[in-house]
Amino acid sequence: MFGTKKYGNMEYTLRKHEIGFFQVDPMPTEVELEEYYSKKYYQNPSVAAYSLEYSIAELKLNQVACDVTDTIYNQEQRVSKKSLFDIGCGEGFFLKGMQSLGWDIAGTDYSSSGVKKHNPEISQFVTYGDAIDDINRRLDDKLKYSLLNLGNVLEHVLDPVGLLTKIKPLISKDGLLRIVVPNDASDFQHMLKNLGCAEYDWIHPPDHISYFNFQTLKNLIEYCGYELVNKMGDFPIELFLLNKNSNYIKNRDLGRNAHLTRVIVSNFISERGVEAYIKWSEGLAAAEIARTCIFFVRIR
Repeated sequence: MFGTKKYGNMEYTLRKHEIGFFQVDPMPTEVELEEYYSKKYYQNPSVAAYSLEYSIAELKLNQVACDVTDTIYNQEQRVSKKSLFDIGCGEGFFLKGMQSLGWDIAGTDYSSSGVKKHNPEISQFVTYGDAIDDINRRLDDKLKYSLLNLGNVLEHVLDPVGLLTKIKPLISKDGLLRIVVPNDASDFQHMLKNLGCAEYDWIHPPDHISYFNFQTLKNLIEYCGYELVNKMGDFPIELFLLNKNSNYIKNRDLGRNAHLTRVIVSNFISERGVEAYIKWSEGLAAAEIARTCIFFVRIR
C-alpha cells in the first residue's frame, strides 16, 4: 500500500498499528531519538521546526487558534479561572495567546530556543527538558488543568497510546484535551499519489514516527478512554498539488506562495467571526481534506 522512503542509510515504510494508525518501519530507538533531537535543537538550531521570523499575518493566524480554543472551551464550561498545560509548546505562541485571553499558563518543551527567541516574556512559565519528566513531576504534585494541549506532538512520539493514557490525571473534572496532528495516510493523499501529483512525501522519519488521519485519530482517542467533543481542520493546502502550476512538491519554489495563500484565506475567514471560522473548520474536518486534524476531547 505504501512506498518506501530513504533517509540516510535507512529505508522506511509505514506499518499499521493494531489500533489503526500508522508508524514508521523500522522504528527508531529512544537513544536514536535523543541523539536526533539534541542535534536538531541544540547543535544546529537552524534546522529546527520553528522559523526565524513570522509576518504579522502569520502571528494573527496563531492567535486565531487561541480564540477558537477559548470559544470551544467556553461552550463546554463557564469557569472564571482557566488553566492550560501545553505539552511540547514549541515557540510559545499558543501559550502567549491563551494568556492574553485570561488563562493561567504552563508549558514544557525539549528546547528553550523557540520560546526565548519569539516569546521570551513567557519563558518563566515553561519547563525545558524531557517532557515526560515534567509530566511525572506534575502528576506527583497532583496538579490538574482545565485544558491540556498536544499541538503537533503525537506524531513525534514512540508510544502515543502511553502518552494519552499517562496525561489523563492532569485533566481537571470536565476539562478538555486539544490534539493537533498532520492529516496523513489519508484517502486524499492516496488520491494525490494515484494521480501522480505526489509520492509519499509526507513520510518524515525520524521526525515523524506516527501518522494519523481523522478516522485513525478518532480510533486512538476512543481506545485511550476519551470521547470527541469537536473536530476541526485547517486550510487544505494539498489542493495545490492537483495543479501542475502550483504543485509545491514537484517545484519547491512554489511552497512559500502556497503557505501565504493559506494564511491570507484563513485570516479572511476568521474576520467573519470566530463562529464562522469554526464552522468552516468543521466542514474541512467532515470532508477529511484538511492538512491538519484538530480534536477537542474529554475523558469518557
